[in-house]
Amino acid sequence: MVFDALRARLSSLRRSSTDESDADESGTTPDTDSSPAADDETLSYAEQLEYGVDERDLPDEDKILRLLVKRGGRVDQSTILDETDWSQDHLEDVIDRMEADDQISAITVGRKRVICRRGFEPKGYRSHLNE
Repeated sequence: MVFDALRARLSSLRRSSTDESDADESGTTPDTDSSPAADDETLSYAEQLEYGVDERDLPDEDKILRLLVKRGGRVDQSTILDETDWSQDHLEDVIDRMEADDQISAITVGRKRVICRRGFEPKGYRSHLNE
């Protein structure tokens, strides 16, 4: 998943540099509105979470998002507790805030509680919530 994002980012940069060199030769500027700006922002945010910032400087929500990006969008709550060394109460508070902001979904699978990024929930999960 991360490699696909990086590959897409690099190919868009390569296309951008090719467009600029073509524009220099022809004397016109390339149209930047045709590039997918929303995708670039998402990719750069994911790259920033993955590579750009020291773990200690991140807010709690971004620490969870970084774990979710690294693990493919779904993580057990127990894994988050092990990785962050937070208390159960602190983790519950962070998860509740993130659910209220529609950043994640916390679902129960058997006896485990699984934290999912929005869009990475199991098939059919959102349908019973009428969303």
